[in-house]
This record gives sequence, structure tokens and C-alpha cells, in this order.
Amino acid sequence: MSALAGRRVLVVEDEALLAVMVSDLLESAGATIVGPAGTLQRARVLAETGNIDLALLDVNLRGENIDPIAALLFARATPIVFVTGYGEAPAGPWTAAPVIGKPFAEADLLCAIQQALNNA
Repeated sequence: MSALAGRRVLVVEDEALLAVMVSDLLESAGATIVGPAGTLQRARVLAETGNIDLALLDVNLRGENIDPIAALLFARATPIVFVTGYGEAPAGPWTAAPVIGKPFAEADLLCAIQQALNNA
């Protein structure tokens, strides 16, 4: 059974095509997608109201830093995987969270997700 089977995954990504591709991949692995959210405001609503088991967070959403959403999820002990075209996650108490660079292979994303779940 997939580690994602039955898990609710918040996808926060401002590139629509990438958000759809990631969502499809995670759904095929058994996850239920929350979102995707392409703005910080939408991400906040979903993070505050959703029962989230894992979050994939784009580090930069249309020029806005993902820190407020990461802080909210970190406070709830929700595993996080950061996705970035900039090479590193934002500074904060979540530095142990896996970081995956764009572009990425599906296998690398699934490996980062497994690492986040193992660290939780």
C-alpha cells in the first residue's frame, strides 16, 4: 500500500500546470488533494480549515513568501515538503523539512514525501 493512501495532501503551487500534474500524481498514489492553492490567501484558508496530513508548499507564490503557511502547518505538526525553483527552503523552525527543486522527477517528489512522513 502507498504511504499516501487515504492521506489528505495540501498542494500549494502557483504554476497551474505543475499543480495539476502534482495533484494527479498524488491522487494516483492514493492521496486526497486539498486544493491546489495558487495564492497565499487561498492556501491560508485551506490550511486553517482542512484536515491536512501533509503539505507540498511552493516557497514563492507570485512574489509572496510561504512562511505564514509553513508556520501554521508546523505549529500543527503537519509534515511539509518545500518545492522551489530557488534551491532552498525559507529559514525557520522547519529546516528539517525536505526540499525539492523545480523541475523534479516524480520519483524524487515521492521520495521527499516519504522522508517528510518518516520525520513526522
